[in-house]
Amino acid sequence: MNFFLTLFSKYKCLVYTAFGHERYLQIVHKLSAHGVKFRTRSYSYGRSHLGADSAGMFPREDRTQYDIYVKKEDEHTAHMAIHSK
Repeated sequence: MNFFLTLFSKYKCLVYTAFGHERYLQIVHKLSAHGVKFRTRSYSYGRSHLGADSAGMFPREDRTQYDIYVKKEDEHTAHMAIHSK
């Protein structure tokens, strides 16, 4: 299925890989603020930060990987947005 999504998608240019939901939201906010449309694929590795550890005191590490794709013609604008302050 991923092969066909990649083959027929307009969003083929990987501009950023974020690890963790917080970092993903920071990048997505920057892209949206600059008017860059994107698509995301996410992969989860192990347990997420949503639960607590066995002692119930510390949050688990968020190991979700987010790959953010844009159209080729938006690549430069996306990089400018991502690296803006």
